[in-house]
Amino acid sequence: PLFERCPAASTPDLAIVMEPTANAIEVGCLGNLNATVIVSGRAAHSARPWLGDNAVHRAIRALAPLADLPVREARIDGLVFREVVSVTRIEGGVAANVIPDRVQATVNFRYAPGQTPAGAEARLRELLAATPVEVRIDGNAPPGPVSVSNPLVQALRDSADLPLGPKQAWTPVAEFAAAGVDAVNFGPG
Repeated sequence: PLFERCPAASTPDLAIVMEPTANAIEVGCLGNLNATVIVSGRAAHSARPWLGDNAVHRAIRALAPLADLPVREARIDGLVFREVVSVTRIEGGVAANVIPDRVQATVNFRYAPGQTPAGAEARLRELLAATPVEVRIDGNAPPGPVSVSNPLVQALRDSADLPLGPKQAWTPVAEFAAAGVDAVNFGPG
C-alpha cells in the first residue's frame, strides 16, 4: 500500500529501513514461509489403540525430518545467511483416553535471498514427503536481495566506518526490492 499511496517511495536510489541493527548495516533479508501441517489418523479408545491410527505418532514421524534438519548456510556476496525450519506450534487430541485422529502443527521456514517463494514451498513439501500430510501455506513473504554493490551502501558504510552483515529476519527490504528499489536495514538498538 505504501507504493500506491506514495509513488515517490519507488524512486529513490537507496531506501533505509529503520530496523534495530545496533548501528550496523544489515543487507538483504530472509524469506518467511508459514505453513500449517495437518496429520490425519483414525480415532479409537486408548484401551484398543489398534483399532485406530494415532495422528500424534504419525506427526512425530512426519515432523522428524524438520527437527533433524541442520541449519543451512547460504553465502551471498561474502555474507552468511542461515536457513532454518522450525515447528513453532503443535496441537492434537481431545481426551486422555482417546487415540487422536488429527494433529496440526505450525511450521516456519526462513530462507535465504536468491531462493524463490515457490522454491521454498517445494522444499518444505519435499522435507515432509515421507509421511502423508496436508500442507497449507498460510503466508510466504519473499527474501530481500543483498544490495552491497549499490554505491550508496558503500557511502553509508564509509560515513562512520559502519559494519556490514546479513539480516537474519524478514523486513520490508523485500517489499522495496519488489518495487525496484535497493534497500538496507539500519538503525540504533
